[in-house]
Amino acid sequence: MRKLTSGNKINFAVFAIIIIVILAILIICLRYVMGLDSQVYQLEANTFLYDSQNVPVQLDNGGTMQAKWDGNYHIETEDGSSYNVGPQTVIYNKTTAQVNLYGKMYQVFSDASVETLSGSTEITEFYEDRFYKLADRKYLIISNNIKNDTETISTKRYLLIILDKAGNTLLLNNAINAKTINPMKLVTPSFTLDVANEKLTFNDNEDIDLTQILGTTNQYEESIQMADNENEENEQGEQGATANPPSQSTTTTESTTNNNSSQIIINGNIENNGNIGSTGNNGNTGNTGDTGNTGDSNNDNNNNSGGVNNTPLEKSISLRSSVATSSTITVNYNVTDPESKYQTVYILIDGDISRTIALDKSKTSYVVTGLTPNTDYQITMGAREINSDGTISENIEDVMTVRTNKINTSLSITRVSLTNIYFNIKMDSNYAFDSADVVLYVDGEEKERKSLDITSATSTNGWTSSFNYEYGNQIIIRIENAIYNGSFVTTDIQAKIGNY
Repeated sequence: MRKLTSGNKINFAVFAIIIIVILAILIICLRYVMGLDSQVYQLEANTFLYDSQNVPVQLDNGGTMQAKWDGNYHIETEDGSSYNVGPQTVIYNKTTAQVNLYGKMYQVFSDASVETLSGSTEITEFYEDRFYKLADRKYLIISNNIKNDTETISTKRYLLIILDKAGNTLLLNNAINAKTINPMKLVTPSFTLDVANEKLTFNDNEDIDLTQILGTTNQYEESIQMADNENEENEQGEQGATANPPSQSTTTTESTTNNNSSQIIINGNIENNGNIGSTGNNGNTGNTGDTGNTGDSNNDNNNNSGGVNNTPLEKSISLRSSVATSSTITVNYNVTDPESKYQTVYILIDGDISRTIALDKSKTSYVVTGLTPNTDYQITMGAREINSDGTISENIEDVMTVRTNKINTSLSITRVSLTNIYFNIKMDSNYAFDSADVVLYVDGEEKERKSLDITSATSTNGWTSSFNYEYGNQIIIRIENAIYNGSFVTTDIQAKIGNY
């Protein structure tokens, strides 16, 4: 292989420098064209957010966040973890109850005007309702009182709303991780959001079409339920028999409604135009008619048996929404079965475990327990139905995927004195260990071990305790030998400091 001469080396170096300069210029131009935020943001400890895949992230020790060339904000934590949180993100500080918005988004006002925001927006007061469109099919509500129109979901401060193309809704904040497959409306004291139709209404004002902001890829079409053709049923009812007309030519009429059929009262005689059927043949003026033969004089039993409505009553099952914690999923559902045609209504849970659960048809929710944190579960709702011929058919109606939350457990070293090291442990009440050890390591050597006080750790303020301490540079307190539901579980819960 021929060696490079000194001249060739210089040319190669110059060429490499030119390429690097061109790339740097391209990146700068790209950031300018895309309007990327160049600010580096410091994120405080005990903050909560969702990443670009809508996975919950808890920053126990804080970190930094900056928009990169791909147009997304990226977070780097002090423990070396990194997260892509997308072109817009909403971060909640659990300590101060403050919400920070980052990235380009659009605030919508009651007069249908829109203000474009960029960079960082800080929200510390929630008495004033606010509404934002973050991106296509992605919205944010700020309010101290947020609920759906049926009041099965209620929360406060902030709520992220994310639609898929079919109009299904994902609701996210620090307290809610819920998905609903039915159209819903979200209500605050100032406005109502028709989620699937992307319509915003401030009190009695006209609807604001949110699809006009950035457009939309929403493919949801509102279903229209057609009413039954009552006239056809009424005609069948009349075929049963026809009452004799009154003998007088002058009549007085009024209309009433009874059991979905129309009755015409003619001079005191009841003539049925609906499903009740005709009265007998002695339709004397001023009388109610003889309740003689049902149907005509030939007792034709094929003529709707006196007009009794044999139309089956409507039945249905549906998944309404789901709310996840670290170890549970609350499944909200509806069952309509007026004729008890469903033999069994059930849900299938499929993830790291598979489970079939029979539901109570008179209830509207069920809590699935014993789940693994930060895990996807597919929930399928189905029913076994008794057919008219006595056979049983099985139908699958609704399917949704829900992810359980990460374990919200923190361990922090609060103070180091000359003789003691103080710490605090706050444990997720939804994923409380059966037992565990708390261990002190100083410069890699185990110094002391004690049992975790589970009751205190799951309280509001957590469990505060201390270890005896003499001297050392690197101090680590770690949770070990954790047992959950009778089995050992792997944890990485620890706190460390350098004492120099």
